[in-house]
Amino acid sequence: MTATLIQSDLADADALTASELPTLRVGGTVSQKQMKKLARRVRSGRVGPTSVYYAGVTAPAIAAGMSTIVSASLERAGVDPYWTLLSASLVAAMAGITWYLIFMRWSYRHSYGRTSEVGKHTDVEVDEAGIFWTRGHIRTRVAWDGISDITADRNFIRVHVMDGDDVLIPTNWFEQRKDRKSAIAVLQEYRDRASGDATDIAA
Repeated sequence: MTATLIQSDLADADALTASELPTLRVGGTVSQKQMKKLARRVRSGRVGPTSVYYAGVTAPAIAAGMSTIVSASLERAGVDPYWTLLSASLVAAMAGITWYLIFMRWSYRHSYGRTSEVGKHTDVEVDEAGIFWTRGHIRTRVAWDGISDITADRNFIRVHVMDGDDVLIPTNWFEQRKDRKSAIAVLQEYRDRASGDATDIAA
């Protein structure tokens, strides 16, 4: 677990050029618990839309099938048509709801992240070119003009990416609290400079 800041004195950050700004390099591993928290941050639900679709499609079919079976059985038994209809309707409703709940439970996401995302060392590098996210043989770069915001809480530093998945950096990758604060300051400074450059170009 490393968190290295180069040229970390930000007292005169406004006077620095982009090439003189501090560069940041931090690395570590993501645990299953952290991956679960991360997934909950970036996803709107724990069940995918495909699962919801199939649960909604199959539940009425199950209900109709149970209604037909119960109706046929009660009619053969000579039960009054009123009670046959009522019983078949109740069984159909219960069968549909029960199947929907069971299907949704089966589809519930119990594990998070791919094999390489959990337990494998990840490096995050920050310089004037953008944020570089490296894991194994995969290296991803996000340019500063593609980042809309930088936020942080006690668990993650979150880099909000436009038209892409956000980058979340676990705060426990930093050995000291001041290192985390310095990293946030570096990220925000780069983001503010990119936003200012874009405004100047638009003007």
